[in-house]
Order: sequence, then structure tokens, then C-alpha cells
Amino acid sequence: MNSESQPSQQTTRVKANAILAEVDAQPTIVNVAKASRKLAALSDTLAKVSLRIGCLSSFTFDPLKPFLELQGLRAGMAIEAYVAPYGQIEQQLIDASSDLAAFRPDVVLLAVRLQDVCPALYEAFNALTADAATQSEPARPRAGSSVSEPARPRAGSSALVDDWITRLRSALLTFRQHLTARVLIQNYDMPAFPAAGIADPRSPVSQCATITRANEALTELAGSIENAHVMDYEGLVSRHGRRDWQDPRTALFARIPIAPEHYWHLAGFYVRHIRPLYGLSKKVLVLDADNTLWGGVVGDVGLDGIALGHDYPGNAFVAFQKRVLELYHRGVILCLASKNEPGAVEEVFDKHPDMVLRAEHFAATRINWDPKPQNIRQMAADLNLGIDSFVFVDDSAVECELMRTALPDVLSVTLPSDPARLPGVIESLDCFDQWTISAEDRKRGRLYRSQVERSELQAATVDMPTFYRQLEMRMTVFVDHAAHVARASQMTNRTNQFNMHTIRCSEDDIRRFMEADDHHVVTLVLKDRFGDNGVVGLAVVRMARTEWVLHMFLMSCRVLGRTVEQTFVGWLAEQARKAGAKRLSAEFLPTAKNKPFVGFYQERGFTAAEADGDARQWVWDLTDAETAPPDWIDVIAASPDDAS
Repeated sequence: MNSESQPSQQTTRVKANAILAEVDAQPTIVNVAKASRKLAALSDTLAKVSLRIGCLSSFTFDPLKPFLELQGLRAGMAIEAYVAPYGQIEQQLIDASSDLAAFRPDVVLLAVRLQDVCPALYEAFNALTADAATQSEPARPRAGSSVSEPARPRAGSSALVDDWITRLRSALLTFRQHLTARVLIQNYDMPAFPAAGIADPRSPVSQCATITRANEALTELAGSIENAHVMDYEGLVSRHGRRDWQDPRTALFARIPIAPEHYWHLAGFYVRHIRPLYGLSKKVLVLDADNTLWGGVVGDVGLDGIALGHDYPGNAFVAFQKRVLELYHRGVILCLASKNEPGAVEEVFDKHPDMVLRAEHFAATRINWDPKPQNIRQMAADLNLGIDSFVFVDDSAVECELMRTALPDVLSVTLPSDPARLPGVIESLDCFDQWTISAEDRKRGRLYRSQVERSELQAATVDMPTFYRQLEMRMTVFVDHAAHVARASQMTNRTNQFNMHTIRCSEDDIRRFMEADDHHVVTLVLKDRFGDNGVVGLAVVRMARTEWVLHMFLMSCRVLGRTVEQTFVGWLAEQARKAGAKRLSAEFLPTAKNKPFVGFYQERGFTAAEADGDARQWVWDLTDAETAPPDWIDVIAASPDDAS
């Protein structure tokens, strides 16, 4: 990007963020339509990925389309949506020539309500039996006759669920034969008023228990279909209130059961589940201190004067910190940016008995009087993370507005003035989600804090080889290690900077590579004197007799610059040579974020080959290639039985 285009893009983002913020405050149909018109021409500038989403529903979905597209843009996606006529779920999935198949979606949303496909479960539940097999009612006399009618079967509630799940499974398996799109299925919501009333929990034929079993069956079904996931629609309805979630007028007039005031929430719910599949989740939470972690300004009222403790409002700040700590243990990196005197803030962390968060929970801190956008830029550089992976939370509307203007890629959240509402702010953040939480996630905060300590060691070291040796690095390489499947998938979805082409993979994709005879999935675990970095490298290699091809090669940005990446590809090259291969091939596809990868192949000894569109092919002749690791990295090849 040249210097002339950058200011205009920043101005565009600032304006777009302001428009989206207005919609978020009042997401009416009119406001969404206006915002969509204003932002239509800017989607290429604002979006990081373009997605084709096919929407199959059991109700009229069309009014949700602009809401879905706008929520997508808010999360960094340019969404092109195809909405099938309602009720055509099985037809669209099964038919290889359907409009959905012709659309070639990246993602398919199955917005199916159980009350639409099994209406008797909601509308006539008390007339159903509990058995999976149908049961018969007793014979009844015909009207005006002493002769009895034949016994008439009564539908079983479990039979209805089983039949629907069986049909859906069959449709999805057929769909998988001609399309590889990710499938997101919403689960089933409970009725606001169970058919048996207060007797439902104790009833031998419980409506809520039946729907719960349907949701369990749906989860089991998704687990048996590649790249299929279940979204907790029941939880969404519960959070917003079952009774008011639906609008009976639009449900009866137009088969639109969701009330218009919830369109924005429902579209956001769908986007929340799509976001982590394409590496768009945020990674860093930057917090203010005064009136954020505690009530009051510590520099004015002192350690004993701040609000933090067992009574209101102090207990609200304690609850807020507990919610933040839960994010930390999920893998969100915490940072602190406070305009304050360092000693005063440090004293609170060290001495206040009711502090939940401690200094060791923060990977980076900036306690000074500098502008906070400047501090965040420095923290991003120290952590080697992109600005767009940051979320900034502050009680000052002025500070948040400054951040939105200076760094529009940072998500800035202004805290409410009422302390009781603070914990809800953290709970409502939908930008940190991941489909799985790995062991590396749970210790990510410690890993990045260790990275800062390494940077401090590097700054005090005279030369780089000495620094590398002082790190005492030990690199363990695993081949097709099943315990690393979740982490490997997650890396493909979250690693953008040192990545040869940013192909995203699900866990099913990784397992398929591991099970293929001509592929290996290679993962790298790095330890040093500061601790265990976890799984930080991934390669997927396709093997042929004379050539090995790097299908994927990526490294966590937190370990770049320590020669680990050169050592890793060198190890792969040596394995290829031992297997009889004459060359190691790879490609590089430039993206907006993978500039750190640009010179890697050439520096390691690869030679540029032909270009295929934007992708450049590279080849490393292994005849006399230097593949030995440097003396400052101890390389270990794990045995198949080694733990991760």
C-alpha cells in the first residue's frame, strides 16, 4: 500500500465504522437499508475476505439477507448471499444441479426450526406418544354402529425426531458428494410455554426433554459430517427472551416467525459462528485501569480509596475482572494501557487484596501519559500482532473516539457509566470466539508475556547468535500426531503473517491429510529457557518419488526471527532427501497480511519458478542443499508414542 492511498483508506474505515455504529445502536429495517446503500461500494475496501453463503431455511429468510451482509461487513467479510425458497432444505442439498449447487457456496447456513419440520412436537405434543415406534390407540366404535374401527396409529414423538434427523443426515451426506462448503446448522429452541405446563419436567412424555434429545441427535449428526457445526440457536432465543422472540403477526402473514427487532441479533449470531472459520477473530484485549478495572482514579484517591471489593460498586469491578480472566484462560491476550503513574497502578496489582487480575496476566503494559493509539501501536509491534486483532476497552468516550479515528481497525468499546453493567460488556463481546480451545490457547497469555521477556533479553545481548544460544531452544517435530489436530486446524484459521497462502482448514481437513498415503501433517513444538511455546509450526507435505511439495507451511508470529522457520523447512528438506526426493517445491501467494513471508524462500535457497496467476512457484534443489540445523537449536524427531 502506498502512502497516498493509506490516508484515504483510513478515512473510509472511520466513516464506515461510524455508519455501522449507528446501525448497531438502532438496527431497524430502515437504518440497515440506508447503511447497506452507503456501504455497498466500499465492501472491497472494508472486507478482508469475500464469502458466498447459501441460506437454506424452513421459514422466509429474505428479510434477513441485508442484515446478514451488513453484520458480515462489520466483521470483515464481504458476503454474497443466496437465499433459497423456504422449505426447500432437502431438495437443495440433494440435487447436484440445484440453485444452491450452482451458487458454489463457501458456507451453507441451515436455518431450520424443528417446529417447521416436525410441527406436531410444538402444536400437538400432548397427543403424541413417547415411543420411537408408533403406538396404536384403542379401537373405537364407529358412529351409529356397534362395530369397532380398526386401531389407529398415534405418532411417537421420538419417531418424528428420528425421522427428521435421518432425512437430514441423508441429505447432508448426498450434499457432501458434490460440494465441500462448510455447513452451519442451528439447533432447536424450546417453547415459551411447554404443552404440559408446569407438569412438563416430571411428565413421562416431556416436550422439553424431547427437544433436548433432538438437539443431542443434531450434534451427533454434525460430528459425523465433514466440516459441519451446530450453532446454539436455543441459547440465542433464551438470552433474548422466548416470549418476545417471535412476532405472531409476521409468522402468520408471511411465515417470518422472528420479530423484526431481532433480525440484527440473529444475523450477528450467524456471523459470530462464521468469523472464526476465516481467521477474523480478535486476539488481544487492551484495558484501561481507572474506572475500568476498579472504580475511581487511583492517583487521586489512593490504594484504599478505589472501589474494589465485596460491596457495590466494588463488587461490580471484581465481577468485571472475573469475566476478563475467563477470556485470558480461553486464550485472549491481555494488555494494559493507562494514563497514570506506573507506581500507583503497580501498587494496586501488588497489594490490593481484591484484585482478580494480576500483573502476570498482562502480556504488555503501557502506563504513561502518551496517546493510547501510540501505545497500542507499540504493543502490536512488541507482540508481533496486527492492529486489527486488537480490542480496546475504556471508560472514556473521548479516548475511544480518538482510538476509532487514529486506529479504525481496532475495535473500540466504551464502557457504560453504571458499574453493574460492566460484566455484561465482556460477556457480549462476540469477536474472540473459536470453535475449539486448545492447550496452547489456555496458556497463550503466558506465552506472549514470555515473548516480551525474550525481547528484553535480545535488547541486552551483543549479537544475535549469542542471543539465540542464550534462549536454549529445543524444537520437537511431530508427524501425523493426532493430538495436534485441533491446534493445526486452528493455526490455519488464525495465522496470517507467516503463511504461504492462508488456506483455511477444519479439523476434518487435517485428519484427512494425516490419513492420506501421500501426505504428512508435520507440527513443531518449541521450548526455550522461558518456557513451552506449544505448537508453533505446521507443514502439510505432499510426497512423490522425486519431489516433495509443501502444500502448507506456516509459523506462529510469536516465534519468528529466531531461525526456527529456517530450521523447520530445512528439517523437511532433509526428510525429503532421505526419502529419495530430488527437490522440495512450494508456492507463495501474496495476501494483505503475509508480507513477512515474502523473502523467505529465496533466503533459504529456493529458486523462483513459473508464476501461476498471483502465486509464484519455488523449487529447492536438494542435491547439495544445506539442511543442517544451527548449533543453537536442538532438533528432536518425536516418536509416534510421544505426548504433545
